[in-house]
Amino acid sequence: MSLPANASAFIPQKPPMVMIDNIIQCNNSMIVTDFEIKEACILVENHQLSVAGIMENIAQTSAAQIGYMNQDQPVAIGVIGAINDFELFEIPPCGTIIHTEMTEELNLDQAVLVTAKVYCEETLIASCKMKVFKTNKENE
Repeated sequence: MSLPANASAFIPQKPPMVMIDNIIQCNNSMIVTDFEIKEACILVENHQLSVAGIMENIAQTSAAQIGYMNQDQPVAIGVIGAINDFELFEIPPCGTIIHTEMTEELNLDQAVLVTAKVYCEETLIASCKMKVFKTNKENE
């Protein structure tokens, strides 16, 4: 499949919990997604994407990489094992588009350690390290 691609086919989440729109770039070691923050988003508070929304965006970006790289298999459900070194520099407002860049630091088959950076325009607004565990459960 060519990029950019609609992310919804590659993640287990369904509306209203979808926090990524498109996969912009993707390979075995990195992914870039985008998300337009809309007022109707379930994780918007006071016309801004909440911290929970930013974390969910990061988690879904990780899920999208796994789903995109395994297109020949059903979308699997992953579990966040830990979030470390989370830094929040700015809360993005409604009407903006955020880009999330995730780089794989370590892949132990069922466990993956990633570094994520979230940008609003050219400004870094959040970053963290995340441990994600792949399950054998499929999205139904």
